[in-house]
Amino acid sequence: MTVPPRLVAAVELVDPAPDARVLEVGCGRGVAAALLLDRLPRGRYTGLDRSATATAATAARLAGRAFAVHTTPLALHRAEPADVALAINVNAFWTGPARAELAVLADALWPDGVLHLVYGSDGGAAPRTDVVDRLRDHLTAGGFVPEITTPERRGVRLLHVRAALAQAR
Repeated sequence: MTVPPRLVAAVELVDPAPDARVLEVGCGRGVAAALLLDRLPRGRYTGLDRSATATAATAARLAGRAFAVHTTPLALHRAEPADVALAINVNAFWTGPARAELAVLADALWPDGVLHLVYGSDGGAAPRTDVVDRLRDHLTAGGFVPEITTPERRGVRLLHVRAALAQAR
C-alpha cells in the first residue's frame, strides 16, 4: 500500500519524542498510526475513531505492536495522559466549537503537552485557510493557545495548528 504523502508529512511535522504518549483522534485505517509507532520505540500510541470498521483495520495493521485503539467519539472518551494529541483532517475542530472534544484533550494532555491539528491533501493543493479564524477561536475558547502555520513538507502544503494549554492544571 502506498502511504499518502499528507500522512507522512503530518507525522514528520509532529515528530514525537521516542518515549512520547501519543493520542491520535480519527485514526482511520491506521496508516498514520503505523508511521507514529515507528517513531515511538519507548512510547505509547492510542488511536480513536468513531468507525468500528476503521478501528478494526487499525488493529489489524498494527498487530504485533504495542498500541491501544478505541471505537468512540472523542467527546465520550476518557483519555489516558498524553504528551501529544494529533488529528489529521478532522473537521470537528472547525465546524463547531468542539467544546466537549477540546475538554477531553485538555484533560488528557500533560501540562507541557501539545495538540496538533493538521489539514492538507495530496497533490500540492493549497490547504484550507478559510477555517483558520474558527480554529483559533474554538481552541482559544477551549483553553488552548494556538500557533497556526502553513508549512510545506514532501510536496504537501499543510495547515498546521500547534496548540498548548493556556494554563497548567
